[in-house]
Amino acid sequence: MEENPKEEVLIARDNETGQVGAVVGQNPDGTPKMADVKSTPLSELIKFTKGQNPIEAFIANFMRQAKNPTTFGIFKMSAADYEALGQPMAEMLNDPETNREMLDKYRVKMKTPAAKIKPVDPDKVNWAEIEKQWGISREDLEKSGALQQMVYHHKSPELHKVNDPDGSGEKLDARLSFRTNPDGTYSLTPHFVKKEPLLDQPFRGYTFTAEDKVELSNTGNLGKAVDLKDPATGEVHKCLVSIDRLTNEIESVPIDKIFIKQKVANINLTMQQIGILKSGGLIKEQHVELPNGQKFTADLQYNASKRDIAFVNSAQYRQQNEQEAQRAQQSQQQGGQQSGQSLKDNWHDANGNPKRLTQWYHIPLDEQKQADYLAGKQVLVGEGKDRSGNDCTIYLQYDPKERKPQTTRVYPDRDKVVGIAEESKTQMAVNDDGKTNEATKNVNEPLQRGQTEPKDEAQQKKQHQPKLKTPKP
Repeated sequence: MEENPKEEVLIARDNETGQVGAVVGQNPDGTPKMADVKSTPLSELIKFTKGQNPIEAFIANFMRQAKNPTTFGIFKMSAADYEALGQPMAEMLNDPETNREMLDKYRVKMKTPAAKIKPVDPDKVNWAEIEKQWGISREDLEKSGALQQMVYHHKSPELHKVNDPDGSGEKLDARLSFRTNPDGTYSLTPHFVKKEPLLDQPFRGYTFTAEDKVELSNTGNLGKAVDLKDPATGEVHKCLVSIDRLTNEIESVPIDKIFIKQKVANINLTMQQIGILKSGGLIKEQHVELPNGQKFTADLQYNASKRDIAFVNSAQYRQQNEQEAQRAQQSQQQGGQQSGQSLKDNWHDANGNPKRLTQWYHIPLDEQKQADYLAGKQVLVGEGKDRSGNDCTIYLQYDPKERKPQTTRVYPDRDKVVGIAEESKTQMAVNDDGKTNEATKNVNEPLQRGQTEPKDEAQQKKQHQPKLKTPKP
């Protein structure tokens, strides 16, 4: 067959896998379908007329479909040169960095604008509503320096004290971020501190393995991409998963939403390294120099919580984790100092005794209920709703161990309504339903929240003392 000297063919390289091949078509996901350069004849390749639009349209389409223009490197040559140059080019593409200068004249350079993050406009934030709902102001966030990071869709670097969404009057620790509303305005989203990551529960349809838990514990990152279901749409996306070290919240980000800058600190990343990071992998033993002059060796890995590259497996990384843990602990111990009032003052008088509560969850308490609460009794508050909007009966009781009031919710149809916290089921079954827990059956005291066994030495003695037999008449 006579070759048209104006025809061109494409050779592609997958920067993540290293696969090199001649382009013979397009896969359903828009990526190029590749065949072995050595054994594939020119007749099977897709050919384009030099200087016309189809080649640009083809490349632009697969880049748009794959949503990752850094994954593939595309190189073009004259169809007449394919038999002579195709195999040598494929061999050069096995080491594209060493052969960069020779390959550049064949490289297809597409204009792919870098992803631009539109910052939040603080003037479009409903500050009055935020201060009313959460008890924190624009001035508070500006003074702490948090607003500067939050406008770029990051969470606040520190924990802040915000109102309990249940309306209890208690202040809770949370990191803060902005949420975009359909009308273009912004609301505040608190990320509350959890006791520990809930790794034993499925996360958006994915169940963590024992190896996953070890990896998350060691680096804070899962280290691989997994299929997660979008809770809003039900769609499944490949995502990276990490743990927020301050709040213990499990977070994820779809791979196609990840943007990685080519320079991290003093390190210039190659396209292959960017591909590794996007898939959750490590770039090992990089010599890092920060703008402040600090130098250390660390592995690089993308962190879904930070939405950025993190330095892991290094002394600097361990120090950072320790500092974050200390800040979280100090914030919890200091209580509400950011609002000028400690948690102790919320629930106790100057002598350390429980304060009288006149309402709970916006439900007024009469004098008898107030007195019962001060006496440590369980108080029927009334009918209300939980955080999910389910109808429930609310009970209140002062917890001397936790030194704060505790809420118990009873649902009209417990079998159908989800809402009873797992740690409260034994307490409710024993205290409210009159059932018996084998581990505490001899204690003869109301169980506290989360209690499934004797809480102290006195209760242990009661539980294990022999039960006296009633003499027969």
